[in-house]
Amino acid sequence: MLVGSAAALAGAAVAGSAVPAFAEGRSGVRLRWLGVAGWELTFAGRRVVIDPYLTRLPVFGADGGFIEDYPLTVRKDLLDRHLAEKPELVLVSHGHYDHMLEAPYLVEKHGSRVIGTETHRNLLLAQGVPASNITLASGGEHLDFHGFTVQAFRSLHSVFGNYGTFAPGTLTAVPRRPETIADLVEGGTLAYLVDVGGFSVLFLSGTANFIEREVAGLRPDVLVLGMSGHANVFDYTARALRATRPRVVVPSHHDDMVTQLDDPKLPPRGNPAAAAELADTARRIGLATRVLDPEILRWYEF
Repeated sequence: MLVGSAAALAGAAVAGSAVPAFAEGRSGVRLRWLGVAGWELTFAGRRVVIDPYLTRLPVFGADGGFIEDYPLTVRKDLLDRHLAEKPELVLVSHGHYDHMLEAPYLVEKHGSRVIGTETHRNLLLAQGVPASNITLASGGEHLDFHGFTVQAFRSLHSVFGNYGTFAPGTLTAVPRRPETIADLVEGGTLAYLVDVGGFSVLFLSGTANFIEREVAGLRPDVLVLGMSGHANVFDYTARALRATRPRVVVPSHHDDMVTQLDDPKLPPRGNPAAAAELADTARRIGLATRVLDPEILRWYEF
């Protein structure tokens, strides 16, 4: 159910069929899409964010080309406005600018703890994040935060049409301070399962790829699934839904990434094809999984 409203979220019309309505509100878990692959999860006074990226750098030139040497900058005003309360944890799926750019500012402002790989740790250290605020993960960790748990799983980055990816690489030592978006390399990819008293949310949200054997059988209540760049990933949505069999699936990383959050032209939802594909896939493989097509910055209660 939408926070602050007694009405159930109406099913959006997608590809000629209705995405099922979603309304529960019993677990105390609330979820909000921050745009791109960013998510905020709250429960019992606790707060976790995943891949926050509110800055939405204009990294495409007038010709539509990608500007790989675009300088790094953070729109602190948007973070102060929309992430004003302290996130206890910042979960990093991988090191790219649209996933990890804002983590150092959240640590500086709130003293949050960041979880990521060795490469992510080195990139954070290069930006002045104290080592004491970083928890290293490589996949397989099951961390108890006494009121909720976080499991980290090895995962994979999406692939482009040429089967490559932007800014690949790993770092085994602290580099010079990153200056451009290409300096923030992938550095390995992680997925996360956040469990709150038996209610679980699986974030395969940062990329449109995954390692099936890592997440098979998890059965999360909610699966947040990346939907950008999976044309060359075999049977992606069906494999993800079959492996995890979630009650609810939510698309992620399916907006234009550059229209500013304070621009009135920003569409409230991402590409409708993402929710349509998930609904069609669930129907095709015979799952009762419901699809939630989220609005940016709107809270949903589970």
